[in-house]
Order: sequence, then structure tokens, then C-alpha cells
Amino acid sequence: MKEHMHFILTGGTIEKSYDPITEKPEFRCTSIIPNYLSDIIKACTDLTFNSICQIDSLDMTDNMRSNILHAVKQTAAKNILITHGTSTMEDTAQYLAQNLPDNDKTIVLTGAMIPLKEFAMSDGGFNLGYAMAQVQTADVGIYIAMNARLFDAGKVVKNVKIGQFEGA
Repeated sequence: MKEHMHFILTGGTIEKSYDPITEKPEFRCTSIIPNYLSDIIKACTDLTFNSICQIDSLDMTDNMRSNILHAVKQTAAKNILITHGTSTMEDTAQYLAQNLPDNDKTIVLTGAMIPLKEFAMSDGGFNLGYAMAQVQTADVGIYIAMNARLFDAGKVVKNVKIGQFEGA
């Protein structure tokens, strides 16, 4: 069983926090994922983290995707989990698949429709745990883990009418 996981953090709804003054979800200055996994979940694996940005994925650019690609190439880890906003997650997965033709790593992108912190009914914790299990057991490749399903990059779309990902 694979033990070491490297996280690449990019923001997305999973990272947002509800601001009671503006009554809107907003980003924090730093990611909550490392503390969530170490203090709350007490994950029993070796985890490392690289924060690329804290943005809504609608603001994701190819330059930012290039930074994600660079982070993937730079890490020696073979198991990589990327937290990402759901609006353009499939675009980033496809970008990685196109730019990593000789990929020898298991890369799983995940996120949430509802912020992880402060919302008891968030799908974020479940999606994160499911993605962590998949990155340790799936074959080498690039995937999206959402809604208790694992999708190959390039073979998935977000169905905005039902708020779920499905095979393309």
C-alpha cells in the first residue's frame, strides 16, 4: 500500500469560509486542508503540501495550470492529490493529461460543492477522504474523485443541473 501523499492546493469551494458579515463564502489567506487532515482527521500517512493559489476555479488560468503541472513534475511523490474548484476541475485534469504524456504518478483532483469548514452537510470531507483512498489504490493516471466515483481525466463533466460529476 502506498503511504506518502503530496497535496497541491489551489482553493475552490472546499477552501471557502462563510463570512457572516457579507453573508458570502470567501477564501482565507491560507489553506485549511493541512490542519483539517492533521488535527481533525489525524491521517495516518505521510502528507506534504504545496499551496499554488487560493482562488475560485472560474479564475483558473493556463498560467496557473502550468504552475500546477510544474509542482507535479517537481515532487518526487508518486501519489498526488490536487484540491481544486469544481467549475473547471475537468479542464485542469485534461490539461495535466495532455502535458504529462509519460506520467508515472497517480494524480487525483477533488473538491466540494459546499465549503468544508463551518457547513456540517459539506461534501468536502467525504470527497477528500475518498480521493485520499483512491490516490493510494488507483493505477497510475490522472483522475477526478467526486460523488464517490473516480473518473478518468478527459472522460468527465460537471452536470450543473444536478450538481454532480458524471462520465462523458
